[in-house]
Amino acid sequence: MNKNIRFLMVAILVMTLAITGCTSKKNSEDLDTSKNDDLVIENEGNTEEVLEVKLPEFNLKDVEGNEVSSEIFNDYEMTIVSFWQSTCGPCMEELEALNVIYDEYKDKGVNVVGIALDDVETMGDKGVKKVIEILDLKFTNVIADEEYAIQLMDYITGTPTAFMVGKNGELLMDPKVGSVGKDNDIEEFKKIVEEIIQK
Repeated sequence: MNKNIRFLMVAILVMTLAITGCTSKKNSEDLDTSKNDDLVIENEGNTEEVLEVKLPEFNLKDVEGNEVSSEIFNDYEMTIVSFWQSTCGPCMEELEALNVIYDEYKDKGVNVVGIALDDVETMGDKGVKKVIEILDLKFTNVIADEEYAIQLMDYITGTPTAFMVGKNGELLMDPKVGSVGKDNDIEEFKKIVEEIIQK
């Protein structure tokens, strides 16, 4: 893809998130999986097809430059993947809540991964580093590159958006879009995690 076109697409995504991002609480029906190229179709024994909707796979870097891939999901029964921006107030509420959830459930097969959607190619990664430091985030956080940001255009309509995924990155339910404040987010995530664990 032409570099100028890729830059334009990323710029549009970042502008869209800046305008529609930082949502308080909103309906999660905006997820458009009809155009999802990552649909995995399993057809064993020609009985019936099972459609498995997955997050796009990634191989990104954390703020220390360590590579983190979507294979991180393999080690847990469930992973909460939070997409956030350093300029988004509601994102901070959700990240604080997820710190609590991570502490409570990390030994129960539940992980948390944050993916920052900041435009680091233009603005650098100082904002992301500062958020991680100030909030003392204990879970893994990576920064989306240009290519991954483009892949997310069919998934993310605002920040924060949290997906609950299984071992293979498959979506376990509709995403949680927006924040209702740290304490309420903690309660919502606990309810979600307990419901999925009991299935």
